[in-house]
Amino acid sequence: MIELKEIKQDTALVYVAQNLFPDLNPEKEGLKGAVEKWLNFRGFMNEGFILKGNQHDYKGKYLESFKVQPKWWVGLYDNNKIVGVEYFTFRGTRMFSGFLYADTEEYAKEIVNRLYKQAKITLPKLHLCESVHITASDNYSIQFREDTGYRAWAWIDDKDVKGNDCRISFLKKVVAEFEEDKE
Repeated sequence: MIELKEIKQDTALVYVAQNLFPDLNPEKEGLKGAVEKWLNFRGFMNEGFILKGNQHDYKGKYLESFKVQPKWWVGLYDNNKIVGVEYFTFRGTRMFSGFLYADTEEYAKEIVNRLYKQAKITLPKLHLCESVHITASDNYSIQFREDTGYRAWAWIDDKDVKGNDCRISFLKKVVAEFEEDKE
């Protein structure tokens, strides 16, 4: 039986450590790597951006409001074994999710879809779901994000820490449009 549950951050980060660093001890060296990656992601949320969007432009710290408390994690379980995790939080009628890791792409889609369904129940006035896709570090393609209902509305072309090209896409799923497209 597959089930989505709210989990604690330490459980999520141990899973990420196992996923990213299978050859390291997930509760020691691997966990240090997962925590560093999480802190980098959280630090990125404090950055200021000049975003040229499809319909609207934005200048400022776009993700900062999603960084403050509260923040939650979900874990996807298949027969009591954790098979994926994702971070999420709500602000008003918006939900932000990211830092998605799973054993398979099918489990990742299951997390995204189940989290969206649960968010609509938890927050009946949910208007917008947002996320980011970073080509240098995201486990899933931009096509994966589009297949789960997200669309890029702005992006930044940059270099990663190794000097390789990197695109950061700012994604949104407008609930009314997504529900209309499903019909």
